[in-house]
Amino acid sequence: MAKILIVEDETNIRETLRDILESQGYEVVEAKNGIIGSFKAIQDKPDLIICDINMPQMNGFEMLEVLNEIKEDLSPPFIFLTAVVDRKDVRKGMNLGADDYITKPFMVKELTETIKAKLKKRQEVEDTLSLKERKKLSNLLHDNTQQLMMASLMGLERIKTKMDVLDPDIQSIFSNSSELLRQATTEVRNYAHGISNDVLIIDIASKLKSLSDSLGASSGITFKTICAITKNMEATVQTHLYRMVQESVNNILKHAHATHVTIQLESNENSIRLLIEDDGAGFDQSVITHGFGLSSLHKRAEELDGILTITSSIGKGTSIALLIDLIDENSM
Repeated sequence: MAKILIVEDETNIRETLRDILESQGYEVVEAKNGIIGSFKAIQDKPDLIICDINMPQMNGFEMLEVLNEIKEDLSPPFIFLTAVVDRKDVRKGMNLGADDYITKPFMVKELTETIKAKLKKRQEVEDTLSLKERKKLSNLLHDNTQQLMMASLMGLERIKTKMDVLDPDIQSIFSNSSELLRQATTEVRNYAHGISNDVLIIDIASKLKSLSDSLGASSGITFKTICAITKNMEATVQTHLYRMVQESVNNILKHAHATHVTIQLESNENSIRLLIEDDGAGFDQSVITHGFGLSSLHKRAEELDGILTITSSIGKGTSIALLIDLIDENSM
C-alpha cells in the first residue's frame, strides 16, 4: 500500500483528497501547512506528496526547497496543487524538482491517473536502483571475494604438500582451517547467486586476466590467457562465457592436478570461440558424463545456442571448446 502525504491548508479540500485516496486503497498522511508537511515528509517517508502552493507560514515552493536540502537517495514524486497555474510558477516548481501540477477544481480521474503514473515511475526507478545494488554486491562477492578465497585455498593446497614436517596438532588445525575456507567459498558463491543469478560482465578480457593472475600466483599452475575479440559481445554473452571459464577452472583446480592451463577467447563477425585446455589427469568420458560441473557447462552452452565439445582421457588432460555460430544472426 502506497503512502501519500497531503499538504493543504483548506480543510475541506484536504479531507476530500483524503477520502478519494483512501477509497483507492492508499494510506494517507495529512498536514495543514508547509512546516508540518516538511516534518511529516521526513518522519513518515511517503511514497508521493501532494502539496498546495499558497499556504500560510510556509508555502509549497518553500517546502520543496526544504526537502531538497535533505537530499534523499530517492525523493518521493512531488505534485503541486494550485487554483491558478502561472507559467512562472510552473517553471519555478519544475526547476525545484516538482513532478507535476494539478489544478483546482480537479477531476477525480485526472488526480488518480496522475498519482498512479508517478508511483509507477517511482517503482521502476526503485527496481532499477535495487537491481544495480544487487548486481554490485553480487559482483563483489562472486568475482572478487570468492576469487580471493579461492586463491587463498590454492595457497593452502601448496602448503599441504609439506604437511609431513608439521606437528600432528598443527596438521589437524591446518586441515580444519582448509575445510572451513572451502565451505566458506561455497557459501559465498551460493549467496552471490541468490542475490543475482548472473551479474553482467562487460569487459571479459580484463576479467579473465585478473582471474588467471590471481589463481596462477596462488596455485603454482601456469595460466596463459589469449583474447582476440574483434566483435563486440552482449553483456549476457560475456557473462555466460566468463562463468563457463570460472566453472572449468574450478574443476581443474579441484581434480586435474594440472601444471598448465590455457584459456583462449576470440570473436569475429562469424563466430565466438572459447577454448580451455589443461595438461592434467583427465578423465574417462565413458564413465563421467554429468559430474564435475559438466551439466552446468552444457546448460550455459545451450543458453548461448552454442556447440560444446569436451575431449578428455586419463593422463592426457582435458579440452573444453565452445563454438557460437553468428552467421545466421548476421544474415537476419
